[in-house]
Amino acid sequence: MRKIGIYKKPLVKSSCSSIFSMQRSLILYYSAIKSEKTKENYRMHLDKFREYFIIKDFDSLTRIKSEKIQEMIEDYILYLRNQKRSKSTIKNMISSLRLFFSMNDITCNWIKLKKMLPEQKKPRGDKPYSTELIRQILRIFSKSPLFYAITHFISASGVRAGFCEELKIKHLIDMSNGCKSIKVYADSKDEYITFIHSEAVEALEEYFAYRRRNGEKLTPDSWVFAKTTNPSKSLRTQDITVKFSHSLSNRIDLGEVIGNRRDIMLVHGLRKRFNTILKSNQTINPNHAEKLMGHSITFPLDDRYHKPAIEVLFEEYQKAIPELLISETERQKIIIERQEKKILKLESDKDIRIKELEEKFECLTELLKKANTQEI
Repeated sequence: MRKIGIYKKPLVKSSCSSIFSMQRSLILYYSAIKSEKTKENYRMHLDKFREYFIIKDFDSLTRIKSEKIQEMIEDYILYLRNQKRSKSTIKNMISSLRLFFSMNDITCNWIKLKKMLPEQKKPRGDKPYSTELIRQILRIFSKSPLFYAITHFISASGVRAGFCEELKIKHLIDMSNGCKSIKVYADSKDEYITFIHSEAVEALEEYFAYRRRNGEKLTPDSWVFAKTTNPSKSLRTQDITVKFSHSLSNRIDLGEVIGNRRDIMLVHGLRKRFNTILKSNQTINPNHAEKLMGHSITFPLDDRYHKPAIEVLFEEYQKAIPELLISETERQKIIIERQEKKILKLESDKDIRIKELEEKFECLTELLKKANTQEI
């Protein structure tokens, strides 16, 4: 039977509207979390746990005996299992609660709780978007310069949806062949470099032009993707996921729904396509492909010792451009341009070879003349 917590005022005064935001239990909890994303995710799980047991505030949780907390968490896990929640969801919940109670000096049998996790099922949402599906998405977003550009941007660069919260125009640099480099998560420990090709650059420039027409003055410190209602604020991760969900869920084929998951993840499926294309290209260095994905620990110590120059990464990226392009016309254009360059190189090599042979022939002719003269 659930027990109702007794409401008390927060131990620390808060300027926020929420009575929970500055309680001591939360201050300690948040002090152990460095990432804002992790903080949001963990707080969500903590909120759901508190609401399930009708506990009015977080400090009340810390006044419950550890034996009772253990029982509550066990009951909550059984409830989530009965709701057919995935192993990863319950595991994240346990991680959130473990941190909260540990930071508030409450001991539980976490080994036992982890043993209660359900069996790992075949993962869903692990398939990438096909190029044709992305064309369908672009047709749906054709009236939205913002999300048309975002679709191209993520497809071309493989960035995660959260990239937009820190990306400013000054983090984009022009490269050759109409491409741009992107400094993702600039000035953080997760900073890395990737690129967008000319097709994505064109969509981005159209979006910038749209913002200028609406009276916005773009500067190096402007957000690359800003809120439509308030350009001084960057677009948030949830803005992208909610828009994709509302606009695409019932309009494109993402596969069968099993356990609230489909074969293709709405936004992350774009990143999976980028990864698949890079890893399928045998001419691309796998270490560099990982760098372009922002993966830092795939290869041991790679994030500390392997620091390829931006030119090296760009050279690798360009190998994947024909497959990354969405428009078949653009794709064929790139292929034709590369074939023409290859032909020109072959012709140039042929001319050089002919010249070398001619020079050798002249040398041999001179040697023969000298030999004949000496015989006479």
